[in-house]
Amino acid sequence: MNWIDYTLAILISMPILATFVLGAFLAKSGKRAMGKPTIQPVLFYTGKFLLFGVWALFAVIAVFPEYRNSVPFLIQDFTPDVQKLLLAIFLVPANLIIVPAYLSMGLITNIGLPTGQHALRTSGIYAISRNPMYASFFFMNTATFLFLPSILLLVVMLYGMIVHHFIILGEERFLNNEFGDEYRTYKSQVPRYF
Repeated sequence: MNWIDYTLAILISMPILATFVLGAFLAKSGKRAMGKPTIQPVLFYTGKFLLFGVWALFAVIAVFPEYRNSVPFLIQDFTPDVQKLLLAIFLVPANLIIVPAYLSMGLITNIGLPTGQHALRTSGIYAISRNPMYASFFFMNTATFLFLPSILLLVVMLYGMIVHHFIILGEERFLNNEFGDEYRTYKSQVPRYF
């Protein structure tokens, strides 16, 4: 492994590690991380966990590149260094978006709709994007495909992104009902993704 590979391993591992750290804090505080799905539960959970699995695969192969060729339907025999640098450029904004989003949501973060106390977040990264965690997925998926250009992984990532768009639409309906005019004003001023 060279310095580019180490950089990629670190950059893809940071959002994964942040997810586990947040989950640990939620568990330690006695809060449940699982909320209510906004769409049909099978679609909801497969969309969430398949995307996370693809990124975890990226992290594993970044550390153990000898397993790269075990990924099915690769359209490229290896990833050139210039391509790795390009995908690193995508991972930087992914981290700059998702980690502050986790920090901003803190202990009220849920996978799905909240089941307890919650608040409308409109400051920090949420002043730029209404869905920064999901916006970061565009960068993470692009980087993943550049690193592991597999038709199968591309299909999984497209499925995950389509599912997440419908999850967002369900969350928007929930927020509209919960926060009314406050949410509608926020929605009119801040884009859904970028």
